[in-house]
Amino acid sequence: MRIFEKIKNKKLKKESIKRQTLFISGLLFGIIPFLFIIYLLIGPLIKVIKKDFSSETMITISENLRIRSDKDKNAYVIGSYPFGTKVEVYQVFDNNWAEVSIGNKKGYMSFEYLVLPETFYIIEGMFGNDNAKKLIASTKYRIAISNYLKSNNYTTKISKSEREKLYGKNSKKEMWQIFAEPPKAEFNSFCYGDYNGDSQRDAAFILTNIKSGKRKLIVLEVNNDIAGRYGNLIGTKDLNEDYVYIKNIPKRTKMIVRDSLQRIDVDAVLLGVNRSKSFNDTDTLMIYNGRDFDYFPQIIKDN
Repeated sequence: MRIFEKIKNKKLKKESIKRQTLFISGLLFGIIPFLFIIYLLIGPLIKVIKKDFSSETMITISENLRIRSDKDKNAYVIGSYPFGTKVEVYQVFDNNWAEVSIGNKKGYMSFEYLVLPETFYIIEGMFGNDNAKKLIASTKYRIAISNYLKSNNYTTKISKSEREKLYGKNSKKEMWQIFAEPPKAEFNSFCYGDYNGDSQRDAAFILTNIKSGKRKLIVLEVNNDIAGRYGNLIGTKDLNEDYVYIKNIPKRTKMIVRDSLQRIDVDAVLLGVNRSKSFNDTDTLMIYNGRDFDYFPQIIKDN
């Protein structure tokens, strides 16, 4: 009898193990497909949430920046946004396009026209009047000026709240702006020219310290082929308050050089001392010599 009981117990034990194995197998085969279905459903959502947390807020500096369906200038336009629009940037590609979102729209924008908040507020605040904003419309020149200001620990007229966010409450940064005549004015506070002989249009402009009133003439390199060369300093000159305009003088123009009338062989900058907009008020010609600028006084004619 004991032998039969032992055999019976072994059979019961085997059947119990078999039932447990079948239960666990069924459970596993049921859970795995279920988890896979859950992954398919919420996986994309997890990726979106992860991407949102890794995005960086940037701001547009173009007057009408388009968002496209793909990272190509010929892709379908799905929207356009004005200067100062905040954009979430997820990824920047080698062709200088960025994957972005604005509200519920997702697409691609040219990364050239997106900057970090500090750069945006410096650019926004550099314009002392509407004429200056119209005159300096090109993005690369706006970036060049902001790069120069940041590299010299300067800033522009930024609202108190934004300034405190960027620099803290006790910031002593000097604030500078550009004040301009209408864009078509012959004499102005900003002009383009090839001032270092690299066949690229550089920028010359007058900055005004909005607290002290002192002025600086700044000449910056703006190399179209190398984005990092937006804002390298070619030359600078401290000015007194009488100097209010400059004018680009193209090469081969006749000007007074070393007390004689000569054709200049490079682009130059002419400084003016008042707003009569005539050569009767010109003062000094600045010509780049390969290292810095030489200064040549001009003959002021009697009216």
